[in-house]
Parts: sequence; C-alpha cells; structure tokens
Amino acid sequence: MSASDIRRQIFIGGCSRSGTTLLGAMLGSHQEIICTPESHFKIDILRSPLMNAQGTDIVAAVDLINRHWRFKIWETPLDITAVPAATMNGAYACLMGYVVSQYAAQHHKPAASIWADHTPENISYAHTLLAQFPRAKIIHIVRDGRAVAASIMALDWGPNSIIKASRWWMRMVSFGLAAESALGPEQVIRIKYEELVTNPEGVLRPLCDFLAITYQPEMTQAAGFTPPRYTTNQHTLVGQQPDTRLTSRWQQKLTPRQIEIFENQTRDYLTYLGYPLHYGLKARGPAFWEVQKGKLTELVRGEIINKIKWLKRSYPFWLSRDFYKQAGLSDRNN
Repeated sequence: MSASDIRRQIFIGGCSRSGTTLLGAMLGSHQEIICTPESHFKIDILRSPLMNAQGTDIVAAVDLINRHWRFKIWETPLDITAVPAATMNGAYACLMGYVVSQYAAQHHKPAASIWADHTPENISYAHTLLAQFPRAKIIHIVRDGRAVAASIMALDWGPNSIIKASRWWMRMVSFGLAAESALGPEQVIRIKYEELVTNPEGVLRPLCDFLAITYQPEMTQAAGFTPPRYTTNQHTLVGQQPDTRLTSRWQQKLTPRQIEIFENQTRDYLTYLGYPLHYGLKARGPAFWEVQKGKLTELVRGEIINKIKWLKRSYPFWLSRDFYKQAGLSDRNN
C-alpha cells in the first residue's frame, strides 16, 4: 500500500468526552474508511523544522514520528527504509498518508482510501488542517457540557472541579463554533452527541451525504475502531451499540449544586446549543468557599494525584527521548 491510497481525510473534533471516538468507530465501520487512534503528534510534526518549503527531510520526519511518544501509542512502527518514492518527493499530507496507510495495512484494511481522525483538538486546528488537506471535511461534535463535566472529572487528566470543567468546555466548544462560522457549511458540519446516540441512522445518513460516501448500515454498530492499549480503560464502550442512557446519566453523576454552578458559569452557552437548563436565571454562582474548594481540588488531584496516576499509566513511554518534552505535563490531553 502506498501513501497515495489515502486520498481524503475526515477530521472529527470537539471537546474531549463528547463522542469523537464513538463517531470515529462508526465511520471506521465503512469499507472505505480507516479510523486511526488519536494523532496528537501530527501538529508537532507539521511545526518541525524538518517540514519546510525549501526541502522536506522525509526520512528524518519519519524517524521523528517513530520517536514521538504519542505515535508509539499506535503500536505501528514505521520502516524508514520502506518509505515509498512518492512520499520522498512529497510533503506533509503525503507523509501523513503514508503513516495512515501503514496503520491500515496492519489492521487488515489495506483497501481503505479515507482517513478518519477523531483527535478532539482537531477542531482547534481546522483551518490549519484544511490548508494541508484541501479535500478534507471537518466534523464538529457537540455534547451537553454537564455530561462532559461528569465524564471528565473522574479521569486522570483534564479538569477536576465543576468550575474549571465549565470554563474548559466553553473554551473547546468555542473553537468549533468559530470554525463553523469562518469555514462555512461546505467544509464543517456540526452534529450532536445526543442525537447520534439516540438516532444513529438519522444522523449518519445526512453525514454520509456531507462526506460524499455511501451510507452503510453496519456503521451504527460502532465497531470500526479498536482502541490502543493505552486508552482502553477510557473507551470501554467502543465496539458496542450506542447506549441511550448515556445522554442523561450526568443527572445522576453530578450533584444538584454542581449542575447549578455549571449553568451559572456557562450562562446562555447551553441554550445556544439547544440544551435546556434546570435552573436558568436562578442558577447561583459558586460561593467563596466553593471557589477555594475547587482550587484545592485542582491542586491536590490535578497537580499531584492525577499526575502520578497518569505517569504510572504512561510508564511504557518513560524512556522515549522526548517523552517529558512532548508530554506537556501541565496540559495533558489524555
């Protein structure tokens, strides 16, 4: 398989824990599409001095990808000596096509011609990605922020308090809304997690029209992606049909006071996206002691406990030459 076999790209993005992986697994069930693990390394590679208009050092770039701890999660080592001539004479898009093609071949889908990338941060680089991949399409997936908060605060990365979670969610969704406004409906489409879960076929059919692919019923089974070992515990539901109970579980996981604070902090943001409020104008903001409690939680859990847990989970990559530089211990994605 050569790099040229990956002819188009689908970049799924949005706030983390909003269903990017679920959607990737659905699209990956399509015969033409290969869904890869999250590719947090791709922007680092694009920014590298190795990628420049005067002459791209492809061999060195492939070596850099191999060494990047985020790519090692893929468990698809690249053979530098086997890089095809088309890639040697190409640029960034061709290089990434080669990388994805190697993953597709290893996962028994060599005929795939479309790359589905479900890295949440894609939405914050929509313009950059389209500049590199002109035929790509961007999918902005949105989920009720209260559900996102209920999901993220239990993990060993991301915000640990309801106040920080509310602001973090608004920030990430804002990237998507900006991309929609600037790039237009021909390049960016928005879908809602709740609708995808409760009516997958109803969402996937028009989405396939947008992506210029044929709808295939097996897509609703969400079996088109196998999470790498590094993220298996975070993606326990991948490969299963969407569970409609997930759309309202946050109402049991969050306390009434957490819901009230979230609505107060996000103000009309939930309403703009079509999510009804429980408290509305009556939502009371956090008291002084609640703000301090949140800061303490972020300090103890975020900066100490969760970092230890995250480092323990990432121990296979400790010896990577650039792990600590690339890991970004103060701003981990997962």
